[in-house]
Amino acid sequence: MGWVILTTGRRPAELAAAIDSLASGDVDPQVVVVANGAPAGTAGNEMADNLSVVHLAENVGVPAGRDRGLAELETPIVGFLDDDAVMRGSTSAILDAFERDPQLGAVALRLVDEDGETARRHVPRLGGKDPGRSGDVAFFLGGACAVRREAYDAVGGYFGELFYGHEEVELSWRLVDAGWKITYLADVEVFHPRTTIERHADGWELTGRNRVLVARRTLPWPVAGLHVGLWLILGARRAPRGECRQRYVQGWRSGWRMPVRRRPISWRGVARLTALRRPPIV
Repeated sequence: MGWVILTTGRRPAELAAAIDSLASGDVDPQVVVVANGAPAGTAGNEMADNLSVVHLAENVGVPAGRDRGLAELETPIVGFLDDDAVMRGSTSAILDAFERDPQLGAVALRLVDEDGETARRHVPRLGGKDPGRSGDVAFFLGGACAVRREAYDAVGGYFGELFYGHEEVELSWRLVDAGWKITYLADVEVFHPRTTIERHADGWELTGRNRVLVARRTLPWPVAGLHVGLWLILGARRAPRGECRQRYVQGWRSGWRMPVRRRPISWRGVARLTALRRPPIV
């Protein structure tokens, strides 16, 4: 199994812990660290035989950076891990899940924080319910997941122009539309420190923009209209008052101005997502 860790070089100790957690697992991994605009020497010398580093001169964003790392691997299953995350669960359990089901396109892993809790927004179910229950879902989180290379390539991979935010939502819609399954493995845990969107200076603006971009690119127009209208209201309500809320609305507006090439999913895909209790309007 291959793994991609994306880093900007700002968390060297955490990156080393992430690499070590993969090295100490129950399956020998191939690891690619993508230094996304990070200086040379970012990854150190850990796992020298199984570790390679891709240095990108500038930060190309999360989806494009992960895609670049995946291109360096030849393994049929590729995992993605944040540079401040630690793998605690069984890698062999991930591989077993893919082996059991040839239609399984992606696996979501369970994120736990310092208190062993899983934030609602990290549970791949509407409403963030039942973090300890495994099962088929409609999307996954990119910082702790695994994908089948065949499925990833078949649907065209990540939407790189998003830079940060909602790249897995868009990829998940296309996987489900193409007939691939996504499964949440609640018993495979990954530690990730408790965070909020405010830790990124442009987080709220990118969230507003990307909601519009993914809908314009990937949804049939009637569904896209409902999606962006609903998320203008929901996002503005959820964003803290003041600058965060203003930037969310600014981003939502800019999402209409950016050029985007449409690749809409089918109505059958919309029905499949709805059957998974995640209709693509929310």
